[in-house]
Amino acid sequence: MMSRVNKVVIGTHTVLANGGLKAIAGSHLVALAAKYYNVPVIVLSPLYKLSPEYPRSVKIRNRFVSPESLVDYSDGLFVEKTQIYNPLFDYVPPELISLFIFNM
Repeated sequence: MMSRVNKVVIGTHTVLANGGLKAIAGSHLVALAAKYYNVPVIVLSPLYKLSPEYPRSVKIRNRFVSPESLVDYSDGLFVEKTQIYNPLFDYVPPELISLFIFNM
């Protein structure tokens, strides 16, 4: 599918000081696919989402939500033997982003 796309437009939760993003889970995978197919990734963001924090900062932590939307708990044997992580955000490094568009 990505080979037929001419641009990827995503929003973000936070634009970090190094130009990376804290974006909704799955954004990093989409940005990697776009880079592989030479498709530009455009980020739309209001100015208030600019952050002075860096990716390894103590304040920039990922939150995890319940995986109940991903796994059917009626299959008890499967759930007992697995660990499931459901992160809320992805970190998208700046080298995967082509252009930022802000609201100014």
